[in-house]
Amino acid sequence: MSNEEMIRKFYDAFKNKDMIVIDQLCYENIEWNTLKGMPHGGKYVGLKAIFEDYFPNMLSNFDEFHAVPNEYLESKDHVTVIGKYQGISKKDKKFDVPFAHIYEIKNKKITKFTQFTDTKTLQESLS
Repeated sequence: MSNEEMIRKFYDAFKNKDMIVIDQLCYENIEWNTLKGMPHGGKYVGLKAIFEDYFPNMLSNFDEFHAVPNEYLESKDHVTVIGKYQGISKKDKKFDVPFAHIYEIKNKKITKFTQFTDTKTLQESLS
């Protein structure tokens, strides 16, 4: 499986909440970096911190939140995904903002995630 195929599989597993596949694709102590302007943004290390702390707290701000990948760019041990976040906040405000996700892959496992997005628009949907 190529690195791009691995990341595509990761997005599918994430969408389907398939933690078995996510566990298989990710390094146990994966580093997850989200922008500080994101709700509960910051650095999280390990699948437990990411999926039991960051995501439940971040997603609690939204009625709907979707990460929609549009383009995958593979370069050696990195895959960059260009897409958009779409959804509706708990304040009933819709948002549609671009993102870039950079994944680092070593030994056929995702070891690091870094996010870039328009946090101002996301924050505006929360107020």
